Amino acid sequence: MMRTIWVLLLGLALFLGPGGKGWAAPGGPSLLEDLEYQVNLGVLQDMARVHLRLFQEDAGRYRAEVTGAAQGAWKVLNRWLPERYETEMALEAGQLKPLVFREVFEAQGQRISKEYRFDYSGEVLEAWRGVDGRGPVKEWQIPLREPVYDPFTLFYNIRLGALGPLKPGQVLRVAAIPNPEPRQMIINLGQKTEQGWKVMLTVKSKGGDDAYGPYFLLLTPQNVPQTAWMRALGFARLSGDLLNPGKIMKDGLPGAPQLSRQDETNQK
Repeated sequence: MMRTIWVLLLGLALFLGPGGKGWAAPGGPSLLEDLEYQVNLGVLQDMARVHLRLFQEDAGRYRAEVTGAAQGAWKVLNRWLPERYETEMALEAGQLKPLVFREVFEAQGQRISKEYRFDYSGEVLEAWRGVDGRGPVKEWQIPLREPVYDPFTLFYNIRLGALGPLKPGQVLRVAAIPNPEPRQMIINLGQKTEQGWKVMLTVKSKGGDDAYGPYFLLLTPQNVPQTAWMRALGFARLSGDLLNPGKIMKDGLPGAPQLSRQDETNQK
């Protein structure tokens, strides 16, 4: 059940992991945005808090990460929660490109770390895996001939407007990180309402056998999820709710001022 929470949050570019530290480099990156979400399961409120943060590491280099923890009595669940997710990104020609996507989690009593390394000059995507602190070993590599997105990079590119103007009724299909078979993130853009822009997201493998979702979102005018939810355990509503909408980045991404300033037609 708890793994389902992380699948939901991954799909929404909202991620959860215990602890408050990421891979921040010495000297301190610049914090550009810090969004806090509350996780609920049916009548069980405030099971966990999530922080989705964006940092500028250097000129044209950015890092998105998650920190968070279970709340109150739910802290006993921390042992089952993945530790972290993170993406390093580069800004090129007004679009963010993933450089490394990392995840650390526990599975069958082992601490697993994974890295997906994007080698654009060599046109390959490599997957590396480490177990219980041992050095990572390359699991596989595939040709990298088209844009492939992790959830962080997709989330910020949508806000950047790098995928073009988005309109109600549109279906957006993008290549997701493979496993190693190709996978797609399919985003169905619904109607805009007073409560927010309705969006449905699914993740499917090329053959259709491996699927996650659907996930349902209500977006703010800046295309930030204010509420995201899915069905868990067959009946309960698993949701994440934005607690600090006033902290949504307003000044734009350094080097790409159009971020969070969608085309006026996108707001109608």
